[in-house]
Amino acid sequence: MRQEILSVGIDLGTTTSQVIFSRIAIESLALTAIPEVKITDKTIIYRSEIYFTPMKNIGVIDVEQLKQIILAEYEMAGIRKEDIVTGAIIITGETARKENAADVLNVLSDFAGDFVVATAGPDLESVLAGYGAGAAGLSEQLPEKIINFDIGGGTTNAVVFVGGQVLDAFALDIGGRLICLDEQHRITYISEKIKALIQTLGLVLAIGARADLLELVKLTDAFARMFLQISLGEILDEETKDLFIEHLHQGWQLQNLMFSGGVAEFIYNEHEIKTLEDVNLFGDIGPLLGWSIRKHLKNMPLTLHVAKEKIRATVIGAGSYSLHISGSTVLFDDTIVPLKNLPVLKIKNIKSMQEEIINKRCLFPGQMIAIAFAGAAAPTYFQIKEMATAIIAGLQGAEQPFIVVVEHDFAKALGQTLQRLAGNKSVICLDCIKTEMGDYIDIGKSVANVVPVVVKTLLFKN
Repeated sequence: MRQEILSVGIDLGTTTSQVIFSRIAIESLALTAIPEVKITDKTIIYRSEIYFTPMKNIGVIDVEQLKQIILAEYEMAGIRKEDIVTGAIIITGETARKENAADVLNVLSDFAGDFVVATAGPDLESVLAGYGAGAAGLSEQLPEKIINFDIGGGTTNAVVFVGGQVLDAFALDIGGRLICLDEQHRITYISEKIKALIQTLGLVLAIGARADLLELVKLTDAFARMFLQISLGEILDEETKDLFIEHLHQGWQLQNLMFSGGVAEFIYNEHEIKTLEDVNLFGDIGPLLGWSIRKHLKNMPLTLHVAKEKIRATVIGAGSYSLHISGSTVLFDDTIVPLKNLPVLKIKNIKSMQEEIINKRCLFPGQMIAIAFAGAAAPTYFQIKEMATAIIAGLQGAEQPFIVVVEHDFAKALGQTLQRLAGNKSVICLDCIKTEMGDYIDIGKSVANVVPVVVKTLLFKN
């Protein structure tokens, strides 16, 4: 059965924001007891212009102006809020660290149907950008690992893929708008994040002063060397370590790399920098940073791959489908539902489940998550006990109930084992649901022994 829905993606970044409306076709392809619904087509039907994210001041997003921009885009597209079935609002980069980021999401969540509303932490943003740039797909064709650096206005988000799977994700305070310039090339803004580095490098850069091209080049060259240090698995100096957000990388030695984000346009093109006019195209140092990286990549033992989408990977919306699961085959707790927008943490290797949960939990800091995996079609009691033990150990210290989604029909046995081993914690264990990493699920209250579940999948341009 084919169904078409309208979806919207609202992307709020450090530098720019945009709105995209899409028509999404969803089709049931289930040939077994496991409902399998796939997105068979997605067409962007309207793309807004790209706006500078409105700010009241350095630390506060202008919520009212942002709301007016989005309302105007709905009108321009000829789409009413009630026409939208589902969508995604993703707030990323430095914007996610603004004082009123949560208020922004609360205001914007009123804009349509059933939204995935998320403040993407730095690691999750890295993964989303890697998918949007095409690095995840390319990694399935490459024999070696690949890293994607998504360089935005305030931050760089990096992810390492191998065989389509995330191996590492991290972020750095490196971006194209860490220094801003006016039309006379005077410095109007220097990010606090890089002031220590500027001092270490002995650079003469001050707000109100006219920028010196050679001084700016020394700074962007330093950033470029940092990208090479990370890619080649070299020992990092302290200046580089200080720019990591929340945690360091794992230190893989890599052969393949890719760049996305606004700065990437100037890595892949031939724009030359000879004067401040060549730098100051957008009131920042983004073009110069791209030029420095391009220059430093020459004669390096690295293969540079072209991103499918160089501008920061944008979520264009979300496909969604509803399921009604029999309450007799699952374990359920009506006291903790309804639950909305639970990110799915997909386990690929059951044997390393505990390690996968621990490693991937950091993608969703402070969020309640659903653990998902296929599992054996008819697992033994010993296998079920092993799964339950791994889930409990992987979520140790997490203040949340155990929420587990499996593909095969053993949810009740797994849920009862979790209850017995975990003691007082609430448990929801659902089966016959197929999900992927990057999906979100809603779980409603049971009605007449039927549990309503909605699965939502983030969609990218490519």
